[in-house]
Amino acid sequence: MWVALQDERIVGTVAAVPRVGSLYMRSMAVHPACRGAGCGRRLVEAVERHAAANGHESVVLSTTPFLHSAIALYERCGFRRTDAGPLDLGGTPLFTMQKILE
Repeated sequence: MWVALQDERIVGTVAAVPRVGSLYMRSMAVHPACRGAGCGRRLVEAVERHAAANGHESVVLSTTPFLHSAIALYERCGFRRTDAGPLDLGGTPLFTMQKILE
């Protein structure tokens, strides 16, 4: 788990768990007042560095289609949609995104 700090306060968080060949990024959140300041990108980059340092080939995440700002961030960071599941979580639609690490 990683946190983003601003003035010694936690303003963002993300967690990741290993899967076969990939690191699954989950539960990313950034305080609304801090969005757009690069906090989310730095959290994603921290996960990517950890994945690469630990031999993972990719980072994978699931998100909902209505989180437009988050999806745009993931796409700017190099993530692309895949056909992999899960496709819903308790009735909430989901899709999967992946970034292949180089």
